[in-house]
Amino acid sequence: MDAEPPETDTESDTHTDTESAVVRLFVGHAPSPVWFRGVRDWDEMGFDSDLTADLRRWDADWYASRDRGDPRRSADEPEIEHRRRGLALARRIADALGWPFVVQVDAVESPVGADGASRREVVRAEQGPTQPGASARFRAWAKDGEAEDARVRAALAEGGGRWVAYAPLSGRTFRPGRR
Repeated sequence: MDAEPPETDTESDTHTDTESAVVRLFVGHAPSPVWFRGVRDWDEMGFDSDLTADLRRWDADWYASRDRGDPRRSADEPEIEHRRRGLALARRIADALGWPFVVQVDAVESPVGADGASRREVVRAEQGPTQPGASARFRAWAKDGEAEDARVRAALAEGGGRWVAYAPLSGRTFRPGRR
């Protein structure tokens, strides 16, 4: 059973948009394995040195375990052990950040569903943040992201706005519905 969110006494702590509070933990795609509304650099997250060192080690071990000829294949460390370590780190991140954050990580058992899609586990903190400085940084990113989302929704609601795609190498702009 999920714990109730802690009581809050400030407006900034009344975050209710669970989707924007999802921190993703995965390796192989960015300089750090932590993703929250974008790639997060090691130094900007504000985690304590122990958690940061363990995240760095987990990330480095994954890269070291890849077969250089085919990076999708594991050479040394069994995948299930790496996923177990990832789940333990996800729990530590969730505890560090506290409510309303949840951490999503690859499932340990049966990481691929019958439909071929990757399965994830979601970890929630059972109490307030154990690392308030890191939590404050992530809350600020969440607030900035929610403000940006609101600006986009407002612009779309006004009507007349159009989505475009820009190709920087060619300098061309593409508009949907035009050839």
